[in-house]
Amino acid sequence: MDAPFVVRAGKVELVAEPGATPRPIRGGLCAEGFAVVQAFVDGYLWAGYLRDATGIWWFHARDGKARFVTADAEYFRVLDDDYGLDSQTVYLEDRPIPGADASTFGLVPNSTFFAKDRHRLYVKRGSHFHYFDEIDVQTLVANGDFVADKDNLFHLGETLSRANDQKDRALVGYSLHDEHDMRLKDWLLKHHGDVVGWWHPDDDGSAKDAEPFGGPWYRSATAVFHHETLASMRGTDEVFHRLAGADPAAFSGLDEQHARDTRHVFCRWRRIAGADPATFVALGGLVGRDARAVYFNGYCIEGADPGRFTVWPTARAYGKDDQRVYTTAFARTSHPFGHPDDVLVPLDGADPTTFQAFGERGAWAADARTVYLRGERKTKLDAASFRFLGETSTNSWAQDDAGVYRANGTLAVAGLDGATFRKLNDVWGTDGKVVFCFVTGAIQKAIDAASFVVTDEAGGAEDATFVYRLERGAIRKRKR
Repeated sequence: MDAPFVVRAGKVELVAEPGATPRPIRGGLCAEGFAVVQAFVDGYLWAGYLRDATGIWWFHARDGKARFVTADAEYFRVLDDDYGLDSQTVYLEDRPIPGADASTFGLVPNSTFFAKDRHRLYVKRGSHFHYFDEIDVQTLVANGDFVADKDNLFHLGETLSRANDQKDRALVGYSLHDEHDMRLKDWLLKHHGDVVGWWHPDDDGSAKDAEPFGGPWYRSATAVFHHETLASMRGTDEVFHRLAGADPAAFSGLDEQHARDTRHVFCRWRRIAGADPATFVALGGLVGRDARAVYFNGYCIEGADPGRFTVWPTARAYGKDDQRVYTTAFARTSHPFGHPDDVLVPLDGADPTTFQAFGERGAWAADARTVYLRGERKTKLDAASFRFLGETSTNSWAQDDAGVYRANGTLAVAGLDGATFRKLNDVWGTDGKVVFCFVTGAIQKAIDAASFVVTDEAGGAEDATFVYRLERGAIRKRKR
């Protein structure tokens, strides 16, 4: 299909479809020396790289505007429609990719998602793009939405994540031959047998001879591993993640999540870039600090003060220093193109002097002005009268003067008066008009609130007519 660009009356115009009125391309692209470098249809809109006498431009019909990319038109080339390369820089559309090496940048065979240079892996699916540093590019190979290096297997979903539990069962996803029923491990050995990776019988980096030496940490003569047990519908998988660059002789665990040798600090299997082993301290969960910075899940928390940083002992991560409150989010690990993962980010507007997180899960939190549910502001809840009520196996409960609230499901519990509601114990509560059971998460309309009393902490209670008990999460009753 020919690209629908025309030069008319000294201007470059787009004819979106046959018979349509030409539309001038905005942004400064000129007719002198105009040429189409590469054009393609993105969905139903034309996009691509164009050229004029000044250099290379990027165009997309969604806004009808060309954006200047580079004057280095002589060396400019295009890969996979929207990667542009000149002699020094790699671009994604019109944006330079920081750190990308134009001289070694290329597409990874046997996949439509991956590119690499001598530094890192680049991942592009639809409109989502990120780069990925946690892989050995010298031994990198791909197949469909899987990519592997000599130690690890990764899978592309919402982000690129470790899939070492699938090493022995993942199947080929991309093949020009009749190999789709082949195990990926066998395909790698067949087509990349020159790489002595985890799929190779001569691999000396496996965990088969590794011995435990505290918590989840294992080591062999040549490598260190982080062990985890992953549960699924198939059962459980015992997974060993090799720690790149770890020295078995100098390695020691700090807690269940952090470890170090003389050169590096690790958070689980991830080497923490820039962390100082001599001053690193684990703070609980996935949080740690050294003399210069604070880290969560192996990533630096930008702007956090290591001398003043504290954390809450909740499953949902919260931390604070004198200036900010931080909470976990699934977001880019760096800007503009870092891969998405669980990171600690500022909780906008939260007051570190009055902030509290509640319960073991930490679903509910509040400061003097605002109530938060899983890090989101709940502006309709009243912070001044907010009270945390506790947790059950399936929910976390709270109230203010306007109502009673659950963390999972519909926020407000209909039919309860928050101003008069009282928690009687971990099972029962009442507003004086109706009785509520935290375990079932429902109002018990048949119970007489006026005569209701709790008789034990295991769920026993009674009213004027019946005796109640809790049995396997359900309320049983009998006549008095």
